[in-house]
Amino acid sequence: MSKIVELTDEQYATLEAAAARGAETPQQLLERMLRALAATQGPIYYTDDELLRALGADDAELAELAKLEWQADADQ
Repeated sequence: MSKIVELTDEQYATLEAAAARGAETPQQLLERMLRALAATQGPIYYTDDELLRALGADDAELAELAKLEWQADADQ
């Protein structure tokens, strides 16, 4: 799927000049920048369960952790 990003003439001129300094097209520069950005950010986990699953936790371990959390909350 493709997307279109709209830039002002001034923004495109800035992009074009930056690309020219590296002997690239604006598209090549943007692709390189996006690859670099993706490489530095790594995956994003929105919940603890997503992170724990990525680290190898299974359903039983997640259920046990949820039970321990519930008990800790009840003790407070």
